[in-house]
Amino acid sequence: MGRTKIAAGGVAALALLLMPSAGSAFAVRTADQPTPLPAGARLSARPGEPLTFTLPASLPGKNGNRVVSEIFVEPGTLRMNDRVITAVATVACDTPPGIYPVRQTGPGGPTEGARGEAWVTVEVADIGAAERGACPGKVASLPPEQPEEHWPAGRSWPQSPWDVRTFGPGDEVTPTASDASAGYGDTLTSPGFTGKAVMRGAKAVVTATATIRCDAGPGLYEVRWAGRDEVWARYRVAGPADPNRPACRDRAAEPAPGRAPWLAGTAAALGAAGVAAYAVTRRVRRPR
Repeated sequence: MGRTKIAAGGVAALALLLMPSAGSAFAVRTADQPTPLPAGARLSARPGEPLTFTLPASLPGKNGNRVVSEIFVEPGTLRMNDRVITAVATVACDTPPGIYPVRQTGPGGPTEGARGEAWVTVEVADIGAAERGACPGKVASLPPEQPEEHWPAGRSWPQSPWDVRTFGPGDEVTPTASDASAGYGDTLTSPGFTGKAVMRGAKAVVTATATIRCDAGPGLYEVRWAGRDEVWARYRVAGPADPNRPACRDRAAEPAPGRAPWLAGTAAALGAAGVAAYAVTRRVRRPR
C-alpha cells in the first residue's frame, strides 16, 4: 500500500530537518527522508494505514520506548535506524472518525490507558463501508514489524540485543559490555564463533575477541552468555564470500599465538635435520 508524506515539504521542511530540537517529533509514511513535525502536531490517517513515527537519533534514552494509542492495532517500538529512531504502528480498521492522542511510554510501560501529555495526535478519517470491509485484508498483507536496529558504525557492538551488525566469514569481532551483567572472565557463545569468547578488561567495560567461522553460512546468528538462556546480541553473516577476499582461515587452524608460520616450518625442518645428523653419527661410530 502506498504511503504519502504528511507534513509540508520544501524549504520549511528542510530547515526543520537541519535544526531538530529535543522536543521535536517526526512522522512519515514512506522510507524517504523523514519530514519533521513538532511535538503536538496533528497527523491525518485512514483506518488500516500504517504510520511511521521518527525521532532524531541524538535524543538519548528513546530507543526501546513504545508508541501507544487506543487506535493502534499494536503499539509501535522505537528502534535505532542509523541517523533516526523510528516506530511503526497501524491504525485499527474499526477506529471511528475523530482525533486521538499518541503517547510514548518506557519499554515496560502500559500499552492501554496510558496517561500524560500527548506526543502527537492523529485525526482518523471517516471511510465508507466498502473500504472498511476491505481493511482487514489490507492490514493482514502488511509486512511484519522489523525488529532489527541499525546503529552508527562508530558505536561499539552490541548497543542492544537487536543491534544487528553484518560480518563475513573469518572476520574478527569485538563484543563489548559495559553493564553489571558482564564481568571479567565471563564467556560468550555463538554458533557462528570459532570458539567461546572470554571477556577481559576493566570493571566498567569488558570486551572479548571472537572470530566468525569460515564455514558460517549467510543468516542471522545469536550470542548468549555461557550458562544463560537470554539472547544478548545478534549479528548477520554476509554471503556469498567475497571473491577478492583472502582465503578465510579459522583461528583454530592458525599457529599458536607468538609463533609465526615461517618459524614453525623452520623449527620442523631443523628438527628433521637433527634427526638425520644423529642417525649418520651413529652409523659412523658403530664398531666394525
